[in-house]
Amino acid sequence: MNLKKIIGLSIIAFGIFVEISWLGFCFGSIIIGLLLLFFVPRVLFFPFTFFIIIGLTVMSERGFSRESFQTRYRYRTNHNNYSFSSLNDLDMYYDILESQKTDSMEVIKKNYRRLIKKYHYDTLVSQNLSEEELKQAKQKTQEINEAYDAIKKSRKE
Repeated sequence: MNLKKIIGLSIIAFGIFVEISWLGFCFGSIIIGLLLLFFVPRVLFFPFTFFIIIGLTVMSERGFSRESFQTRYRYRTNHNNYSFSSLNDLDMYYDILESQKTDSMEVIKKNYRRLIKKYHYDTLVSQNLSEEELKQAKQKTQEINEAYDAIKKSRKE
């Protein structure tokens, strides 16, 4: 395990500790804080979300966006026993990759590579774009990567 992952996991663990302590303080005991954290995950307060975002940012090679955290959090709280992505999410992912469900994985991979090349930071820097446009391209690249990963997982490839 590399140092980034250890530091990231430590930050997340600290966030969980702070959250449990905070919930325990607010509701009278640490045990109640634990129970609330596990059985009512939507009662999460600022410390937990702050430390998990920081921890995941430290662990991630390409950065971490709040939107992808919110998507994963919504999945975790709403779809505990279901597949990674709902049908609506998969439809959205196919749209992001400009593909259809009937396309082969080779076609999807070609679309993925084409879009990554189009929106990749290194490609766009040479075009003298504004900082805002580069930021939007980075977000689009993250969406493309997330969509491709989700489709691969749904197809088990």
